[in-house]
Amino acid sequence: MTEDETRFAKDLFGPSLDTSRVRVALGLGITPAHPTAAKGFVEVKATDKACVRTPQPRGAQPPQAFAFRDRVHFEGGLYSGDMAMTWPRALRIPHALIFAHELTHVWQWQNRAETGYSAARAVAESWRIADPYYAPPGTVDFWAYGFEQQAALVEDFVCFTLANPGHPRRQELRAILAPVFPVDRFEAAIRR
Repeated sequence: MTEDETRFAKDLFGPSLDTSRVRVALGLGITPAHPTAAKGFVEVKATDKACVRTPQPRGAQPPQAFAFRDRVHFEGGLYSGDMAMTWPRALRIPHALIFAHELTHVWQWQNRAETGYSAARAVAESWRIADPYYAPPGTVDFWAYGFEQQAALVEDFVCFTLANPGHPRRQELRAILAPVFPVDRFEAAIRR
């Protein structure tokens, strides 16, 4: 990972993610990836709807990225040579959000003794639930959510913290994530 990607991951996951083992790849990562420059940043305006996730029908959006063990793979239109370029001053959206989501799967893998994560369990869960990414409000126990839901919670927390910090859902997400992740560290990084 680049220095910015490593800083972003450490601010989000703290020491519970071994960033030295994480690799970011274009596509399946079979051929060497050519570094790409960021093509600009997308300004996300804070509105009452920014970052609000709603349930989607099965197959509504094809996966733009996936994680397998310590590797994160991005499709070509989303891949950048630095997924967290200029962190913490700014982040590219949606790149950084999907990066946070996929890093959560790497974190699940690296901490599988605690999380119970396995690729087979994650795939089975995705087939069993119509929208495995939707984590409905109301449950405050992070461990009660499925693997994709956990990753969506982290992704949504990053989104709300950056683009819609005053939204009530951000505080709900913070309460869910704080017992597991160093949310104070992430918030402090943004204020630097």
